[in-house]
Amino acid sequence: MESFRLVDSGWAEEIDREMKSRPAALRIICPFIKQSTVQRFLKLAVPPTIEVITRFDLNGFNAGVSDLAALETLLRAGATVRGIRGLHSKMYVFGTSSAIVTSANLTEAAMFRNKEFGFCASDSNIVSHCLDYFADLWGRTSVDLDAARLAQWAKTLAGVRLTAAPAPLPDFGEDVDLASPFLSASPLDAPLQSFVKFFGRSEDRADLSMDIGQEVARSGSNWACTYPTGKRPRQVQDGAVMFMARMVQDRSDYRIYGRAIGRQHVPGTDDATPGDLSARSWKADWSHYIRVHSPVFIDGPLSTGVSMVDMMDELGALAFAPTLRNLSAGFGNTSPRRAIMRKPSVQLTPQAHAWISTRLEAALLKHGTLDLSGAAFDGPHP
Repeated sequence: MESFRLVDSGWAEEIDREMKSRPAALRIICPFIKQSTVQRFLKLAVPPTIEVITRFDLNGFNAGVSDLAALETLLRAGATVRGIRGLHSKMYVFGTSSAIVTSANLTEAAMFRNKEFGFCASDSNIVSHCLDYFADLWGRTSVDLDAARLAQWAKTLAGVRLTAAPAPLPDFGEDVDLASPFLSASPLDAPLQSFVKFFGRSEDRADLSMDIGQEVARSGSNWACTYPTGKRPRQVQDGAVMFMARMVQDRSDYRIYGRAIGRQHVPGTDDATPGDLSARSWKADWSHYIRVHSPVFIDGPLSTGVSMVDMMDELGALAFAPTLRNLSAGFGNTSPRRAIMRKPSVQLTPQAHAWISTRLEAALLKHGTLDLSGAAFDGPHP
């Protein structure tokens, strides 16, 4: 490694290179850690000493931006793991020979796709300062994570999964009064995935005057997106942004009226119960769920929602992930209108996510957000 290099991409390769040198110690400061990235670097080497400082905020694990499984893998590798509330620093120190300071979390998006900025250094003075910073943070904490606590957190999150609108979850990190010099935005600002989920049927499109609250109560989209029986929604991952859209009569449009954060589908757990079928008999044909949390909907009629027709007309093949892939490959359907025919949902491109988000935020600001505390907005039925 050069004594000092500025880097804005390829962070997985940078960490791989250092792990292949088989350092005697690995020290990590990182708020969000995913299982796949942990497995990647541990395949290359398992240093005798691994010390990790991360977040123990269950809201992050619930949102899918960090994995309990990643922490379990670290513990099994002999790591000592501690948590700090409000942690933002990202730093990786390999023995006493090199250090990486970056905006990149240990997630696939940060390692392989995002433009994350930072530096790699083998200069002894820089590495020494990084070790001092780590030691200062480590010395202000005292609680080591263990398997029993992880199991309890997993039990808590499993219970929350079946709740329509869970209360904020606890943060078990320690309070540390030490400002971090390395700051970055939350990964929630740029989700790994985003989808539009369609509600209603082509033969029963809603009028634009229909109240969004009526549609949310009808569909139960405040706690789950429904998918056809026999076709499990395996594409959606934890933390995906789910935009909800109702088929409407005007221009055969789809109006996006809200959003939520999705959870990966678990067969058997994420299926309609007898109580769900009793409350909404149509779920016999739409019995598979992508459960959602943190929903927000426009308080107004469907006419205040975001038009998908406008988005498709403006972005064309750039609207959806499948059409963009076909455009890049040079064959296959590139028409967004054809891409959504008979589909319960469609994955968006980053461009479409930004396009919709900007307009949905403006609509929420103008019209307000729907109050979901009423009895009409139910949750799962046993």
